[in-house]
Amino acid sequence: MQTKLNVSPIESDISQLESLEDLEIYSEEYTESFDESDFIEANKDQVKNVVEQGRFIIGFPDYVVTSMGRIICVSQQVEVKLFVSNVGYFMINLKNELGWSSFTVHNLVANAFLGLKPTGFQVDHIDRNRQNNCLENLRYVSVSDNCKNKTSYKGHSAEYFDQLPNSCIQLKSYGKHQFENYFIDTNTKQLYSFANNQFRKLVLTITDKEFQFYVAKNTLNKQVSVCLTKLQRNQYNK
Repeated sequence: MQTKLNVSPIESDISQLESLEDLEIYSEEYTESFDESDFIEANKDQVKNVVEQGRFIIGFPDYVVTSMGRIICVSQQVEVKLFVSNVGYFMINLKNELGWSSFTVHNLVANAFLGLKPTGFQVDHIDRNRQNNCLENLRYVSVSDNCKNKTSYKGHSAEYFDQLPNSCIQLKSYGKHQFENYFIDTNTKQLYSFANNQFRKLVLTITDKEFQFYVAKNTLNKQVSVCLTKLQRNQYNK
């Protein structure tokens, strides 16, 4: 199988360049097409029918990051082996004239294809799989929105739903606090949050004294302990 990997330089991250002039020189130097047919055979099932794009990594001119989350060493014409961090992310060691450096693969892909990361934002894995670093699975979100898409909370696996039970209504207030994007099941008193086009089931915390509460964020982005017994007496959005 013959596959062409279209390679262009990264134009999004200039943090490792001394000036914009360096960026222009870098762009002119690495604009050739890159033929990966010599080593693609071992990975042909993963890239079949997929248009894979590649861009050089600024500051590490011997490496290309692809839109499929692969790292290619150009001089050796091989795909570089990744390793997994202690929190489950794919990482890579890259070498330049200054020595070795470690990077998370999702940040390399995002910087190359999504542009500069906005201040205060993080890279989010849309499907919540930390090892799926394909471009279409990555996006820049705020820290708050990234937390809303997490896979677990306090040791509990997060549960997500496309639809809520018919018995759910919007929770707009609790005491003096106002809320958006929270929904309460009037039958079970289960609380849900809505973000990233899905509903997440919130974990009910129970203390040693059997005090039961949910943790939600009000419209001022402040955490609020929503007591279950008081919630049962609450008038919700009426």
